[in-house]
Amino acid sequence: MGKTLRVLHVGPGFGQRGGIASVLEELRAAKVQFEENAVRIEFFETRGFKTLKDRLLFFVLDLPRFFLRVLNGIDIVHFHVSARGSALRKLLLYRVTRTLGRKTIFHWHASNLVECIESSNGWFKAALQKFIESSDDAIAVSTAMAVDLRSFRKGASVRVIGNCALHAEGIAEKGPAKAIEKRGFPPYVAFSGRLVKEKGLSELFAAAAILKRKRLRVHVKLAGTGESDQWVELVRRLDIEDCISFAGWLCGDELMDFYSNALALCLPSHRESFGIATLEAMLCGLAVVGTKTGGFLDLVKEGETGYLVGVGSAEQLADAIERVCSDHVLAWQMGEAGRRYGLERYSFKSVCAEYVLCYRELESRS
Repeated sequence: MGKTLRVLHVGPGFGQRGGIASVLEELRAAKVQFEENAVRIEFFETRGFKTLKDRLLFFVLDLPRFFLRVLNGIDIVHFHVSARGSALRKLLLYRVTRTLGRKTIFHWHASNLVECIESSNGWFKAALQKFIESSDDAIAVSTAMAVDLRSFRKGASVRVIGNCALHAEGIAEKGPAKAIEKRGFPPYVAFSGRLVKEKGLSELFAAAAILKRKRLRVHVKLAGTGESDQWVELVRRLDIEDCISFAGWLCGDELMDFYSNALALCLPSHRESFGIATLEAMLCGLAVVGTKTGGFLDLVKEGETGYLVGVGSAEQLADAIERVCSDHVLAWQMGEAGRRYGLERYSFKSVCAEYVLCYRELESRS
């Protein structure tokens, strides 16, 4: 098995939540499994750059602390990166890591790599490209994201390692989800994510309005926070207040109950790097209506575990929602197929094994 490797994961902390922070929570839960494979995982939390105070603390406290941490026996530094401030912070820490001669992994979690680089200027653009190109290995969270990453890697290794959803996996392992008729009443379609335009809320509400005009009143319940006021106003203008409700931010058992009692999940994102909410819903036995982009292309098997529609098409979205909601047998069968696929492809154990393989192969390179 070889010596015990010490791998330092670098990602958000200090109260940040969602996105990469959720991924790191899953990895923390996997510590024992990594140790069984002679890999010791550790974590270095970075703060956001939203305030001047945070930026000053990063340079005064975090950079020196990171230097000492890596110097103290770390073999591999695994950078979890998304756009803008995250990329800048990780880039600066990467420079420290290279100075100390440690191996690095660039792990891209966002869906806008090309946009991020092309919109950058000067030294940052060149430095970010060098960060991507020169890291000893690179990971993308979905096949679509790997395509973007490979365009900057000049033939070097790019792996696809998806995320896992440990809490939902525990539910999936108990067996098939309950029958649709035994779920929440009245039946509802779930949405889980940030309440922002890029999550496709305009199309979702337009689809609900289309279905209402057809006298198929589908209730959509949304879990998440964000730009709530503008969406409440849109719901009012579309006259679908009786079709939409906002549940607020949910996590833990509350979120799992939200999925488990839904009829299906609808997440019409304009872009989605992976889609942890999609995986969670699948593991809870939900059919998924998503879009033909990003991680949906890996997660959803068209016509088997759900439907994928064109980005921005409220009409296609309404049609897919109608097909799922009008046939409860089909909805349950799709949810069950998704539950099995999620356990097979994105289980806690299989994702950890892919990480361990990456670390061991990286160790073996000269």
